[in-house]
Amino acid sequence: VLVVVLVAVVTFFVWGVSGPEPSWVFGLINAVAVLIIACPCALGLATPMSVMVATGRAAEQGVLFRDAGAIEKMREVDTLIVDKTGTLTEGRPAFDKAIPAPDFTADEVLRLAASLDQGSEHPLADAIVRAAREQGLQLAKPVDFDSASGIGVRGTVEGRRLALGNTTLMAQEGVSVSSLQADGERLRGEGASIMHLAADGKFAGILAVTDPIKASTL
Repeated sequence: VLVVVLVAVVTFFVWGVSGPEPSWVFGLINAVAVLIIACPCALGLATPMSVMVATGRAAEQGVLFRDAGAIEKMREVDTLIVDKTGTLTEGRPAFDKAIPAPDFTADEVLRLAASLDQGSEHPLADAIVRAAREQGLQLAKPVDFDSASGIGVRGTVEGRRLALGNTTLMAQEGVSVSSLQADGERLRGEGASIMHLAADGKFAGILAVTDPIKASTL
């Protein structure tokens, strides 16, 4: 404010002393112009207008700001972290594919995994069971079902001891997944969740489940 007033005073005298006639009238007019244009009151009007426009444009794109400070802070942002499930994706996992290990088939891997997963309430398990039924595979009832929190499930299907889960579970079962490790890494790189299936202590294959991206995300 002090700087603006000082500039207005200097403007008044510069025009009054060296301006064309009536120089002091021009000096007064231009001094007032400086006060009107550069005064913080102008910022007081411009700021809420800018915030209102920015908020409106963002709302049209489905983005809501908590307050005006958040809009200002956005100019410093160079990385955006977004919750994936249900936000960018549909939030309903879907079975993608099964890749069998030697001596197994893709249908067999899917059928055994789906049979075991009938005892699980996990969304990924539901996707596998749903896919197997849609493909007309005959599922068997699992027995001795056990869910190991965070790593997978175990159980017996048609007399075969099965384990379905991540590499930690496979390590506990003493099963090597190296034969399909490259395929697993490739599918992970494409955004899929990977599960490994072991039957009677032998690696049977991997299953990939994806969460489809919403059309609005694209």
